[in-house]
Amino acid sequence: MIKMLVCDFDGTISGGPTDELSEFTSYVEAQTGMQFVVATGRTFHSINDGLAQHTLPRPNTIVSDVGTQIHHKRTLTPDYDWHTKMDCLWDEGRVSAALHDCGFLGKQTPEHQGSYKLTYEGRLDGKQLQYLQALFQENELYVDLTYSHDWFLDITPKGINKATAIHHLMNKHKLCPSEVVVAGDSGNDTAMLTIAGINAILVANHYQEVAHLSSLSHVYTAKNTHALGVLEGLKHWQNNR
Repeated sequence: MIKMLVCDFDGTISGGPTDELSEFTSYVEAQTGMQFVVATGRTFHSINDGLAQHTLPRPNTIVSDVGTQIHHKRTLTPDYDWHTKMDCLWDEGRVSAALHDCGFLGKQTPEHQGSYKLTYEGRLDGKQLQYLQALFQENELYVDLTYSHDWFLDITPKGINKATAIHHLMNKHKLCPSEVVVAGDSGNDTAMLTIAGINAILVANHYQEVAHLSSLSHVYTAKNTHALGVLEGLKHWQNNR
C-alpha cells in the first residue's frame, strides 16, 4: 500500500492545464491513509505563495529549500529536530566568504535564498562546478552543490537534500521505501528519485538532466506531463505493490 506521495512542485504538479490539476487533486484527496508531501527547491515562503495559487491537496508536510527545511500539518509547524540539525551543519558567512571572488557566479535573487541554502542563477559549465567543489574542499567547507534547470545552483549543507529529508519523514512515520512514491522533473529531484527501494515517477516533461533515470527499474516514466503524469505514475505503483 502506498502511504506517502512526495511531489516536486514547479514543472511536476504545477504548469499543466487546470482541469488536469483538479483531476489529480480529487484523486489524491480520495486516497485514505496516504499522506501528501510537497518537496521543492523553493523557499518556504515561496512555496506557500505557489500553493495558494493552485487548487491542490493540502500538504501534510512541506519540504522546502532543497530539503533543508521541513514544516508539518495545517499549522506548518517547523520540524524542530531537522532544523536543529541544520543549525549545526550550516555556516552561511563562511560559505559566502569563500565565494567572494567567483565572478562567474550569477545573480542572487532575494526570494530564492533560504535559512540554510544559497542560490545563484545563471548558466554554469562542468569546469566551473568542479572549481567550486575544489574551492570548498580547500576551505574545509562541507556543502553540496545542486545544479538544476540549467540555471539554478543551490548550495546546501553536506548530505542534505530532498532524499535525506524524505528519509527523516519515513523514520518519523515508520514507513519503508516501498510504501512511498516520489515524483519529479529536474536535477534537484535526483536524490529522492534514486532512493533505494523507492517508487519513482518522472513526468513526461522532465529535463534532459534526469532523462538517464528512465533506465532504472524503479523509475516509471509517465506518458503524460505535470500533474496528470504524477497521477499516471501513482496509479501504476498502486497497482504494482
